[in-house]
Amino acid sequence: MAENVSEQTKARLEGLIKRQFTPEGKSGRVTKALAALRREQPIKLSPEDWKWVAEDADVEDQS
Repeated sequence: MAENVSEQTKARLEGLIKRQFTPEGKSGRVTKALAALRREQPIKLSPEDWKWVAEDADVEDQS
């Protein structure tokens, strides 16, 4: 996590993640995620471009 996030905030986020993503629901989440990845995408980008978009936090601010 980012260095400027407090330990209390980290602990709270970890607790929320643990409650949201339970082992019982993992199979369904994985199935839905894989189906989304396999679906034809309306935007045609190379794998490198998809990676750049996913990793660039400021992509919406660029014009």
